Amino acid sequence: MIRDIEAAREALADALWWFKGFAAARPASIDEGAGEHLDLERKIGEVRNFLTSVNQASIRRMGEETAVVLTFAEFERLVDAVRIPRLAETQIAIQTIEQVLAEYREEEHAARRGDEIPF
Repeated sequence: MIRDIEAAREALADALWWFKGFAAARPASIDEGAGEHLDLERKIGEVRNFLTSVNQASIRRMGEETAVVLTFAEFERLVDAVRIPRLAETQIAIQTIEQVLAEYREEEHAARRGDEIPF
Protein backbone atom coordinates (compact mmCIF):
# COMPACT_ATOMS: atom_id res chain seq x y z
CA MET A 1 0.00 0.00 0.00
CA ILE A 2 1.29 3.46 -0.90
CA ARG A 3 1.43 5.76 2.12
CA ASP A 4 3.60 8.65 0.96
CA ILE A 5 4.55 10.57 -2.14
CA GLU A 6 7.96 8.93 -2.49
CA ALA A 7 6.37 5.48 -2.56
CA ALA A 8 3.91 6.71 -5.20
CA ARG A 9 6.75 8.12 -7.30
CA GLU A 10 8.68 4.85 -7.04
CA ALA A 11 5.61 2.88 -8.11
CA LEU A 12 5.20 5.17 -11.10
CA ALA A 13 8.86 4.78 -12.01
CA ASP A 14 8.51 0.99 -11.86
CA ALA A 15 5.44 1.17 -14.10
CA LEU A 16 7.29 3.36 -16.58
CA TRP A 17 10.21 0.96 -16.82
CA TRP A 18 7.82 -1.97 -17.27
CA PHE A 19 5.94 -0.19 -20.07
CA LYS A 20 9.16 0.84 -21.78
CA GLY A 21 10.29 -2.78 -21.72
CA PHE A 22 6.90 -3.93 -22.96
CA ALA A 23 7.01 -1.42 -25.81
CA ALA A 24 10.56 -2.42 -26.75
CA ALA A 25 9.59 -6.10 -26.85
CA ARG A 26 6.71 -5.55 -29.26
CA PRO A 27 7.32 -6.79 -32.79
CA ALA A 28 8.20 -4.00 -35.19
CA SER A 29 5.49 -5.17 -37.58
CA ILE A 30 2.73 -4.16 -35.17
CA ASP A 31 1.96 -0.57 -36.07
CA GLU A 32 -1.45 -0.41 -34.46
CA GLY A 33 -1.18 1.41 -31.14
CA ALA A 34 2.53 2.06 -31.60
CA GLY A 35 2.29 5.44 -29.90
CA GLU A 36 0.23 4.25 -26.93
CA HIS A 37 3.26 3.77 -24.74
CA LEU A 38 4.37 7.36 -25.40
CA ASP A 39 0.95 8.68 -24.40
CA LEU A 40 1.01 6.54 -21.27
CA GLU A 41 4.53 7.71 -20.45
CA ARG A 42 3.39 11.34 -20.81
CA LYS A 43 0.41 10.77 -18.52
CA ILE A 44 2.52 9.04 -15.89
CA GLY A 45 5.00 11.91 -16.12
CA GLU A 46 2.16 14.33 -15.45
CA VAL A 47 1.20 12.33 -12.36
CA ARG A 48 4.80 12.39 -11.13
CA ASN A 49 4.90 16.17 -11.63
CA PHE A 50 1.62 16.52 -9.75
CA LEU A 51 2.92 14.44 -6.83
CA THR A 52 6.06 16.57 -6.72
CA SER A 53 3.99 19.76 -6.65
CA VAL A 54 1.88 18.37 -3.80
CA ASN A 55 5.00 17.36 -1.89
CA GLN A 56 6.48 20.84 -2.27
CA ALA A 57 3.15 22.64 -1.76
CA SER A 58 3.60 24.36 -5.10
CA ILE A 59 0.00 23.36 -5.75
CA ARG A 60 -2.65 24.36 -3.19
CA ARG A 61 -5.95 23.18 -4.62
CA MET A 62 -6.72 19.52 -5.08
CA GLY A 63 -9.87 18.63 -6.95
CA GLU A 64 -13.05 20.59 -6.61
CA GLU A 65 -12.56 22.04 -3.15
CA THR A 66 -11.70 18.67 -1.65
CA ALA A 67 -8.34 19.58 -0.09
CA VAL A 68 -5.89 22.39 0.48
CA VAL A 69 -2.22 21.43 0.45
CA LEU A 70 -0.01 22.73 3.27
CA THR A 71 3.54 21.90 4.11
CA PHE A 72 4.11 20.62 7.63
CA ALA A 73 6.00 23.84 8.44
CA GLU A 74 2.96 25.90 7.41
CA PHE A 75 0.69 23.68 9.48
CA GLU A 76 3.03 24.10 12.47
CA ARG A 77 2.75 27.89 12.22
CA LEU A 78 -1.02 27.61 12.48
CA VAL A 79 -0.77 25.21 15.41
CA ASP A 80 1.72 27.50 17.18
CA ALA A 81 -0.72 30.41 16.89
CA VAL A 82 -3.34 28.33 18.69
CA ARG A 83 -1.02 26.82 21.30
CA ILE A 84 0.91 30.02 21.99
CA PRO A 85 -1.59 32.85 21.51
CA ARG A 86 0.95 35.67 21.34
CA LEU A 87 0.84 38.48 18.82
CA ALA A 88 4.02 37.36 17.02
CA GLU A 89 2.73 33.79 16.57
CA THR A 90 -0.68 35.07 15.45
CA GLN A 91 0.90 37.41 12.88
CA ILE A 92 2.96 34.56 11.42
CA ALA A 93 -0.18 32.41 11.18
CA ILE A 94 -2.09 35.22 9.48
CA GLN A 95 0.70 35.68 6.92
CA THR A 96 0.73 31.95 6.24
CA ILE A 97 -3.04 31.81 5.82
CA GLU A 98 -3.05 34.83 3.50
CA GLN A 99 -0.29 33.35 1.33
CA VAL A 100 -1.94 29.93 1.05
CA LEU A 101 -5.36 31.46 0.43
CA ALA A 102 -4.00 33.73 -2.33
CA GLU A 103 -2.34 30.78 -4.05
CA TYR A 104 -5.49 28.68 -3.68
CA ARG A 105 -7.65 31.45 -5.17
CA GLU A 106 -5.27 31.85 -8.11
CA GLU A 107 -5.54 28.13 -8.83
CA GLU A 108 -9.33 28.34 -8.48
CA HIS A 109 -9.36 31.23 -10.95
CA ALA A 110 -7.17 29.22 -13.35
CA ALA A 111 -9.63 26.32 -13.11
CA ARG A 112 -12.49 28.62 -14.09
CA ARG A 113 -10.42 29.83 -17.07
CA GLY A 114 -10.15 26.21 -18.14
CA ASP A 115 -6.47 25.71 -17.32
CA GLU A 116 -5.76 22.13 -16.36
CA ILE A 117 -5.54 21.14 -12.72
CA PRO A 118 -4.52 17.51 -12.20
CA PHE A 119 -7.30 15.23 -10.96
